[in-house]
Parts: sequence; structure tokens; C-alpha cells
Amino acid sequence: MADIRTVAVIGGTSGIGRAIAERFAEEGANVVVAGRDRARGAEAAAACRAAGAADARFVETDVGVPESIDALGRAVADAYGAPHVAVNCAGILQSGKRVLDQQLDEDERMWRVNYRGTLLGCQVFGRLMAEAGRGAILNVGSLASFAPLSLPAYTPGKHAVLALTQILAAELGPRGVRVNAVAPGYTLSDGLKARIAKGERNPEAIKATTALRRFVEPRDVAEAALFLCSDRAASITGVTLPVDAGWLVQAPYAQYLQGNPIRQQDFRT
Repeated sequence: MADIRTVAVIGGTSGIGRAIAERFAEEGANVVVAGRDRARGAEAAAACRAAGAADARFVETDVGVPESIDALGRAVADAYGAPHVAVNCAGILQSGKRVLDQQLDEDERMWRVNYRGTLLGCQVFGRLMAEAGRGAILNVGSLASFAPLSLPAYTPGKHAVLALTQILAAELGPRGVRVNAVAPGYTLSDGLKARIAKGERNPEAIKATTALRRFVEPRDVAEAALFLCSDRAASITGVTLPVDAGWLVQAPYAQYLQGNPIRQQDFRT
């Protein structure tokens, strides 16, 4: 019987993180869900057990506090040894604004949670994995990792996550540890559903910005995460994989068409 894998999902109490945790649970892994909300954490751990996890537990964790990430690492190692997979999914969103209007307190908070929280998770679990000589780290980037979205604190932070993923892949590769990332597009999470219900988002307009004319489901991102952290991706490291229903290709294609429309050709001879 194959050894049971251990997966730690930071930010696994809701949305994409929870979908990732439950997907690994379906594979029979030990799943540690980390986050700040105890109620949601307990619920997520219970869902993982129901989905088939060998074991599942919640560890209260605040990625904005280095000591909290250290404590999470110790809790995982004490319970299961070095994890096979660590997912850094904790983060906060930002509303659109201009760079000249960016408040420094918001900027500091975005970097502390979105970038430094990811960095700390990589450091804590990267050390455990390097000592074990194996493992896979998955970071969660964004379309903002590739495109200049009008989110002047969030976007640079997600660019930085992409660079961090590449640097760590080079540093940890010789120790048997792979480091990749996913970059979700417009994901139909509970938060987006609520905004649509309030009339704050136009779902048809959003879908029109994608090549596939659809939203990304949290499960879509979870499937990509499972693949990148599996032996099927044994030769893949340093990659940030868009899971965006084709947003990154649709945007420039549609813009180019506006000035250079395709005219019907008569190919009859």
C-alpha cells in the first residue's frame, strides 16, 4: 500500500483553498487546513474527512504573523512528519484604484498577507521538505501575476509571487522539492456569487472577457493544483499555470480585433 501523503493548505477554509483541500482529501491524503476562522476551519476539516481524507484537522493560523506560520509547521511535522505538499492560498483582495490614490496602510497590509504570507509558508515548509528530500509547494498567484490590473497593491504582490515561485524552484530543485503556482481567473467563489446577487458584478460581461465564455470554478483550480503537486508533473517546476478560461488570450485578441477586424475571405477558385 502506498504511503499516505500529507497536504497542508494555508487559506483552506473557504473558496479556492477549500476546494483544493477537499480535492486532496478525495485522494485519501492527510489534510491540514490552516486559516484564521475557527468555525469555517472546523467545517472545512469535517468536509475533508467526509470526502475521504485519511485524517483531517484544522490549525488556526494567521499568515500575517510569522510565529503563527512557524507554529503551523511544527504542528504538521509533529503529527505527520514533513508534508508532501504545501499550498499557499491565503490572501486578501483589493478594489480597483489608481496608483496615486494608493494608501500606504492598505499597501502594507496587502504585502504582509499576500506576498510575505506566501514567503513565510514557502520558508517554513520548504525547510521541512528540503530536509526530507522531497515535496511540492504550490503558490496561488492571479491573472495579476501577468497583467497590469488596476490594483496597485495587489498586482505588484502577485507579480512578486510569480518571481518567488521561480526563484524557489531553482533553489529547492536540487533538494528534490518542486515549486509551482496557479493563476486563477474570474472564479465563481462565494464572494463573487454574492456580488453578482447584489448587482455589483455583471456575469455576462465577465464571461465575455474569456475565450471559453465561462467562469472558472474552484474545482477547476483544485484539479490543476492536484496535477502540479502529483508525480504526473515530476518534471515541472517554476511554472505559474493560468486557470482562467482563456482570459489572458481573449483580452489582447479582442483588443487587436477592434483596430484590425477580420474580413470575410472568398476562397472559391
